[in-house]
Amino acid sequence: MMATLRNRVLLPLLGVIVLLLAWEATVLIYRLPVVVLPSPWAVLATLAEMLGTVAFWRNVAVSLYEFAAGYLIGVASGVAAGILIGEWRRFRATVTPVIESLRFIVPFAWIPLTILWFGTSAIGKILLVAYAVFFVMVVSTARSIAQVEPTLSRVGTMLGMGRWAIAINVHLRAAAPRIASAARAAAAIGWIAVVAAEYIGSSAGLGFMITNAAMSLATGVVIAGMIVGAGVSLAVHWISRSWLDYR
Repeated sequence: MMATLRNRVLLPLLGVIVLLLAWEATVLIYRLPVVVLPSPWAVLATLAEMLGTVAFWRNVAVSLYEFAAGYLIGVASGVAAGILIGEWRRFRATVTPVIESLRFIVPFAWIPLTILWFGTSAIGKILLVAYAVFFVMVVSTARSIAQVEPTLSRVGTMLGMGRWAIAINVHLRAAAPRIASAARAAAAIGWIAVVAAEYIGSSAGLGFMITNAAMSLATGVVIAGMIVGAGVSLAVHWISRSWLDYR
């Protein structure tokens, strides 16, 4: 019990305290102006003030909506395509060159085009998140299905199951732990993608809020927004781990 408390609470808390002290010491020693680096206490005061505004929560809600919509689209399409690649040889031969070519193009490279095609609407950010998540899921699903123990397929055949019944009821279930692990990793990538896209082309969202603050030299708001983004990322990780934990 004490070991768990130490490892999960006390040591992480100690790390945060050391970071805050180092931050405060840097500000004091170098006498940095607020516009360069405000003190941690000033940032916390700014964050507390932001939490009481409607605009802040609207920006958070926009980012979460864009992330959730893109993530669900990316996971669903990625898993479906991964199953087809793993089970259907002709489909695999047809789409694998396309997937292998596109999956090495980082999502951020598409941001200028999404702005050109969709402007600052949410559609562009949703598609960008879906793109980032899709390639993680399609590759992981196809590989996971390919690594399923062949004995399971033979057992399904002996029981009179058809090809696609085996694919869904046997292969997909056997591959579920690896697919769930990929989905957890894809959640983090999707959140990074949506915030990064909002930095460049958006009319709302956390990235938009941080960019506007930077242009106004409101460094405290920039750092507070970064802290909120990190907090949401941790929450996304915790939720995805809770829902997709096959351990």
